[in-house]
Amino acid sequence: MRMAFFSALLLFGLSASAQDNRPDGVTGATWQFGPLNRWAYTHIREILPTKDIPNDYRTVRPLKGLSVAADDLALELDGKPAMLSEVMKRHFMDGVLVLKNGRVVAELYGGTLTPERTHLLWSVSKTVTGMTAASVAADGLIDLEKTVAHYVPELAGTGWADNSLRLLLDMQDTSNWNEDYAAPDSTVRRQDCSDGLLTGSMCEGVPVVGNYGFLPGVGRDESRRGRFVYKSGTTDVIAWVLEAATGKRFADLVSERLWKPMGAERSAGVTVDVSGFTLASGGMVATLRDIARIGQLMLDRGRAGDRQVIPAAWVEDIFGQSGDPSWSGPAPDGFAPYYRSFVWGLGDGRGTVQARGVHGQFIDVSPSTETVVAIFSSWPDVEGGAPGVGHDGTQAVIDAIKKALY
Repeated sequence: MRMAFFSALLLFGLSASAQDNRPDGVTGATWQFGPLNRWAYTHIREILPTKDIPNDYRTVRPLKGLSVAADDLALELDGKPAMLSEVMKRHFMDGVLVLKNGRVVAELYGGTLTPERTHLLWSVSKTVTGMTAASVAADGLIDLEKTVAHYVPELAGTGWADNSLRLLLDMQDTSNWNEDYAAPDSTVRRQDCSDGLLTGSMCEGVPVVGNYGFLPGVGRDESRRGRFVYKSGTTDVIAWVLEAATGKRFADLVSERLWKPMGAERSAGVTVDVSGFTLASGGMVATLRDIARIGQLMLDRGRAGDRQVIPAAWVEDIFGQSGDPSWSGPAPDGFAPYYRSFVWGLGDGRGTVQARGVHGQFIDVSPSTETVVAIFSSWPDVEGGAPGVGHDGTQAVIDAIKKALY
């Protein structure tokens, strides 16, 4: 079994063009996990139903420096010299794009990813959802101090019902959502099964009804009010609120309010469950270049060229947090982390913020160095699944990239 696994890893190290054919064994029960996820994450439309998030060819904003960007970088990692291309192989990275002062300085691909091919964002989708909410709020179509039940009466009996939208955007709501990916009976895994995104033995006994049916059954934990607890379903509730407030599908809102005005190079997409719910919490797909554009949009305080896509004050608010005094998660010494508007604040004293997704998706936005590092990966499991692979390992690579560009 072990030999077969590592043989598969070698297979998936071949070029993207050599691995475009669907590998054996991709099913509803296997596509999320290594090694098959390396193909699956770049071929989501062949596995799950999706809805387009169209771009507009007339508004595409070319990335500066792309024609002369490096296809590798010399780094110092763990006190030793290393080339980024080799580091990517060890960390199951499918793509790395680095912007410095608004220009592409490096662009590398691995696995089955190409510049034209979309990749699953997982929870980087949440940051895109937050930006879309920012645009809707700026037009006065939602009030962040109003409650979930005000916009979506179907959720009046849930743990989100009387919570303000502001609480949800910071994941300080009172839902009793359980985000334990290793537990088949956790809310997040039951949601996967209810949506039809995951099948197999883990889903036995879970009716496939979709989010419009699943979310109204989520209960309450009042002890969580005002305290950050990570919950993917909270983002899906915000997407439902946006739909209810505007009368438009979530994917269309992302297209109209973010994707087209920021100048995306290609259309994105989002997975759709059996009820037609578009999965804002983790179902988006996009190219690496367009995800780097999201990072640059944040660095430029919501502005793309001469267009203010999302309010500058929204972005400044994210950068300007001083830390969450109730933070109970891990944090390096001297750091004051926080979570704001579906964005992770490192609290490193330099204003660094990140979008993050399981299996190794990152956008690192660094105002102090004017750098954006966008990374797609296909870690074997949610938290890593191989020696040295995971959040800490990828953070070390991001830090090494920025140090190499100082």
